[in-house]
Amino acid sequence: MFTYLRSLFSNDLLIELSENKVSIKVFSSDVQYEDEPLIAIEKGANGEVIKAIGIAVKRLQTNNTSVHNPFKHPRSLVADFFLAEKILQYGVKQVHQSRIRPAPRIIMHQLEKTEGGLTSIEERVLRELALGAGAREVLVHLGGRINVSTDSFDAVKARSVATK
Repeated sequence: MFTYLRSLFSNDLLIELSENKVSIKVFSSDVQYEDEPLIAIEKGANGEVIKAIGIAVKRLQTNNTSVHNPFKHPRSLVADFFLAEKILQYGVKQVHQSRIRPAPRIIMHQLEKTEGGLTSIEERVLRELALGAGAREVLVHLGGRINVSTDSFDAVKARSVATK
């Protein structure tokens, strides 16, 4: 019931991931969030606190802050699941300007390190990242780029089902 109500205030999203950029686009709209996948963590007396996400990290200069890119790893796209999830949660919140927590349908598209396809573990990581960002339905897309102006979530899902 609550998921249905939250879905009324949600848009279908395309999330494109690479080591250097996270892009979250709303289908049939010009609304998008693009930023570098950087996150600053400050260690204090009360534990670790997120101080900044994205390009704002570069303007932050303190001694006890560490900067991480959770999408930078030599073998896999996701190096740190928890930090990657926080970046995606922030991005989804940026494209939904609602006080109600959204429950969007999300297409996850990994742009790099897909030679030979994705393993079931990599696919599950992408699915779990989207669910952690609040998705009610997730589709992992492997292939060419999706045009959010002309395509829809349902059209991409239908093509995906037809090729399996």
